[in-house]
Amino acid sequence: MEEIHKSFSKLDMIEIISIFKIDIDYFDISKVKLSKKLLQYINDHETFIPSIEYFINDKKELVEYLSKPNQIKVAQFQRKEIMYIAKNILLYSKHKSFIHTCFKNDYELQEQANYIRMFGDIPTVRRAITELNIFYPTKFELYISPKIKYEISRKNKLKAVRPMVEFKYGKFTLFE
Repeated sequence: MEEIHKSFSKLDMIEIISIFKIDIDYFDISKVKLSKKLLQYINDHETFIPSIEYFINDKKELVEYLSKPNQIKVAQFQRKEIMYIAKNILLYSKHKSFIHTCFKNDYELQEQANYIRMFGDIPTVRRAITELNIFYPTKFELYISPKIKYEISRKNKLKAVRPMVEFKYGKFTLFE
């Protein structure tokens, strides 16, 4: 790997250093220097502690993750455009027609859905693509970063463990 992608902030790199227990002193150095140190460490060492949070098990997966753009970071102007498209897809899913949306035909809808599916870390995009996949003949596969996948699975496990509460009418004393 030649360099870590520029979309990774210093805090992102520090988080990776702490999760993989990499021995790098990151205090009082710039993002560029930290990037070079992290890159040097990755090139020099072959084994890394696997991370369940990032779903990264070896050096190859870590290099691949750091060389691609950081999916969690989306520019503000791009985020507005993505949200606009996702909301229009939700409208299309609700009404099942192009009347209330910005789309003119199926081709434009498919093109826009293909574009926003790469931003599966945004909850509105996940909901829009999931609802579109329910009835639309062409299925779109969402790309969700490993970190967000881990957070979603953790939340789903917590929901499954949590007991269901049933409310009935009457007076109840929970604590005295």
